[in-house]
Amino acid sequence: MIEVGELTQQVRRDVYVRSPRRSGLTKVLTAMGATVLTESGHGLSVTGMDPCTIASTAAAHYIPIQQLTPRTAPAQDAYLKTSQRR
Repeated sequence: MIEVGELTQQVRRDVYVRSPRRSGLTKVLTAMGATVLTESGHGLSVTGMDPCTIASTAAAHYIPIQQLTPRTAPAQDAYLKTSQRR
């Protein structure tokens, strides 16, 4: 039996980051190997980098962070994706 936590990690795991300097933050994070997608407002979806590294990198480049939130997919999405594989 697969645990719910395992399912959500298989579907989506990213970090939502909000910064007024998102273009600069995008350049810095992608140069370090992260995948960065633009979201509404000043938001970014970052994969391939943990929240602590994102925060440290932003601070080292004097880029303000207004929000930093780890996200995983809802359990329902994870279940649906897993059941489609069968």
